[in-house]
Amino acid sequence: MKTTNISESQVKSLIQIAVQKHQSRQKDEAEALDKTEVAEILQLAVQQQRGNRLVEAELLYSQVLEKQPDHPEALYSLGMLAQQMGQPQTAEQWLSAASQIQPDSVKTWFSLGNLRLVQEQFSEAEKAYRQALVLAPNSLPIYNNLGYALQQQGLFEEAINYYQKALELKPDSIETEANLGNALHAQGKLSSNQQMHYAQLNNKLGVARKKALDLKNAVTCYKQAIALQPDLLEAHYNLGLALQEQGEFEEAIASYKKILELNANYGEFYLNVGKIYQQQNQMQKAVSAYQQGLKLINSHYAKALAANEDAEIPQQVPVTPTIPQGEVIVGQYSFPTIPTVADDTDKRPFWSVVVTVYNRTDYLLECLASVLAQWPGEEQMEIIVMDDASTTPVFELVNSIGKGIIHYYRNPQNLGLPGNWNAGVALTRGHWVHLLHDDDYILPGFYSRLQESLEGCSDSVGAAFTGYQNINEKGKVIFSQQVYGQRGIAQNWLQNIGLANSLIMPAVVIRREAHEQLGVYHPELIYTSDWEVYKRIASVYDWWYEPETLACYREHANNVTTELLLSGKQMISIRRAIEISESYLSTEDSAQITAQSRIYYFLYCLKLTLIPLQAGNMAGVWQALEEALKIDRSPEAVAKLFSWLTLQEAAPLRDEIASRIISLPL
Repeated sequence: MKTTNISESQVKSLIQIAVQKHQSRQKDEAEALDKTEVAEILQLAVQQQRGNRLVEAELLYSQVLEKQPDHPEALYSLGMLAQQMGQPQTAEQWLSAASQIQPDSVKTWFSLGNLRLVQEQFSEAEKAYRQALVLAPNSLPIYNNLGYALQQQGLFEEAINYYQKALELKPDSIETEANLGNALHAQGKLSSNQQMHYAQLNNKLGVARKKALDLKNAVTCYKQAIALQPDLLEAHYNLGLALQEQGEFEEAIASYKKILELNANYGEFYLNVGKIYQQQNQMQKAVSAYQQGLKLINSHYAKALAANEDAEIPQQVPVTPTIPQGEVIVGQYSFPTIPTVADDTDKRPFWSVVVTVYNRTDYLLECLASVLAQWPGEEQMEIIVMDDASTTPVFELVNSIGKGIIHYYRNPQNLGLPGNWNAGVALTRGHWVHLLHDDDYILPGFYSRLQESLEGCSDSVGAAFTGYQNINEKGKVIFSQQVYGQRGIAQNWLQNIGLANSLIMPAVVIRREAHEQLGVYHPELIYTSDWEVYKRIASVYDWWYEPETLACYREHANNVTTELLLSGKQMISIRRAIEISESYLSTEDSAQITAQSRIYYFLYCLKLTLIPLQAGNMAGVWQALEEALKIDRSPEAVAKLFSWLTLQEAAPLRDEIASRIISLPL
């Protein structure tokens, strides 16, 4: 077989020429576009950013700059996006460019000041704030932040002057008043009563900063509160939490121990120390701490534990019982179904909590403790742990913290994630089902808030969800997500969830009757079976929204999602979930929702292709690109693919394409 004589460098040159022609064609097209079309792309980018879809927002802002390289709003937004993604140097470049294009933009100068303030570049931050102040001489945030930049440089009198000007504009500004108090305290100008007042303000401000994921400034606020009032228990606790999230375990324990000196029965101390021992893999100490904390904060748990203390531990690990198999047809697809509950309705608990686990116990205690802390007794909640035939011992760990409370089952053989979910749901007896992964957990108030709402809602509500946080392996909050809006039935929810999955499983509860009617999780969909279920239920039932942040989803290297991303198989599940739901959505909804979802996930797949590419997994790269084009192979999608290939990050793929071309036969 004869091969081509074209060298690899010639192939790369030809590809570059093709890319340049494509770019030139794009430029000609961009010049023909009017402002309305650019505005539409920008508006979509803003929507994606607000929905925390940062990857998609970045691509859309870049499209705006391809058409208008000096577009100030796109430059500014990319700067804010880079800062949000933890890329301060890139953010500085974008914002500086925006300030040169539009030097009269108050928000650009102010954002530059904020960026530099976070980097502790106080002198440079001061310069940016003064530029903003010239443009907006009556702005409280500018006065406040300029005062803080000056205070950090030891210029207290000037800082106090700006704080006072800010308070003239808004006398009830907590942040400004706390900053003023701290500046006065540094000069020794506060009475004892004033110190207590400003300590409370600093603690309150720290809570706000932590909620905004600004742990560094939260720690500063808590320490300032303690400096003003050393016996402020709440500040010590909050400081311990913040330090723990930052991985400063010894400092965190020191803060927690200070709490015990102030209040020996502070149960949260033990729960948080349990997390630290868990992260240090000292499981016996973790169990002891969790037990002590749970007994102090939950009387139901304390009574149950005491009653079961002398109970004999089963000699044999409980095996998952045989579950009747069934199926239900929805649209053009069949789904596994579950049997109805035979018991009298009055005897059924309100909640069934199912925790699934397979060969991973690193975070299991924390997950179970978060549920047990809210356990209202067996009449109201059953807790089930589904062990999917782990080779790692799980039963003893579960029993050590949930003896007599948690029902443990071990599958005789591995069922896979959707299969294990389905087995767990089939075993439930409660009216509402909550699924948890072993590495996730819930925050205080999850069950009580939802039960209060769901007990009074109509039968049309088939599922509910709350606000949530994504956390890393150390428990540090990566971001918080308020998915919908106001508390109540989510309007137009099918259109929202139909476009893309904006939910995490720990934040969702599902009415058992909805599963009985519509089935459970499709065994084929490893990655997106939850999203497909959400769409299936939303096509028939209303969804309730509880806006408070009450659930946590953990991101770490040792999870199924990471494995699927590296192999490119995640995209197969995405495509199949779109195809399956297309068959059962109503005629008026199906075309629009499916088309929008294909466009969205094509861009999503392109961006995520960089993950296997950076890992050197070319098989995963080709799998991802193949699925992306199966999701959307329109001319617009192909044009976006060409544009994506010009990115610096895609250089290894361009080289791979060149290598494959020169090996082709004549």
